Amino acid sequence: MRGPALAAAAAVLLLTAAGVRAASTSVDQSGQQFSEKSLSLKVGDVLTFNNKDDVSHNITVVNDDDDAADLGLQKPGQNLSYTFDKAGRFKVRCSIHPGMKMNVTVK
Repeated sequence: MRGPALAAAAAVLLLTAAGVRAASTSVDQSGQQFSEKSLSLKVGDVLTFNNKDDVSHNITVVNDDDDAADLGLQKPGQNLSYTFDKAGRFKVRCSIHPGMKMNVTVK
């Protein structure tokens, strides 16, 4: 009896772990604006920035401690991704276009 019960428990754990995969979300950049002003994500989620503008952007993600992650120059048509690996509130900005702002809450 112990073998089948152990196998069943292992199967449940595997199915549970498979259901906890990170989500992927996309935000477009057009007209020197983000398509979203705010988002709620989970720890481990990936946010992809799609540059649909005809100008370059420079995306920076700033956490509550004012630590910044500079994703670098993003040319027109290019996509950049950032993984939110901890909970908190984040400000996403374009260092080239000060009006490009969005907030991300990660739980």
